[in-house]
Amino acid sequence: MNTNSITGGTYRIHGGPSRDLLIDAFKYAYDDNVEVVLDFGIAAGYTGNPNDDTTAFVKLPAKGFRLTHLSHEDGSGKSFNFSGYCLAAEHQGAPFNPFKPFSFTAYFNTKSREGWITFDDGTSAYPKP
Repeated sequence: MNTNSITGGTYRIHGGPSRDLLIDAFKYAYDDNVEVVLDFGIAAGYTGNPNDDTTAFVKLPAKGFRLTHLSHEDGSGKSFNFSGYCLAAEHQGAPFNPFKPFSFTAYFNTKSREGWITFDDGTSAYPKP
């Protein structure tokens, strides 16, 4: 993975919104009168082995998630595939660079609050700064 950019890498999600909040964020993605704030625990790195339950993760700063596609991943009602746009900080070690627009694709399980996310260059696609 290119350490100068978050694009192209897959990052684990540890914690995130409920199913209702995820659906509301999709429903109001383009409503100027409603802002649904989504917060995902996106791991930029780990303090040790990522498969060890005692290992902490360094959260990648990301905000302004706008979901443009949302689908059920399976029949459980808790597993979702989604994509859209957000603002995230490029990860080049500490300190983080300022926020930049990215498009993303993600899988998230609202029961376990685990999943993954990938970022692509979205500089011309983010609808609002």
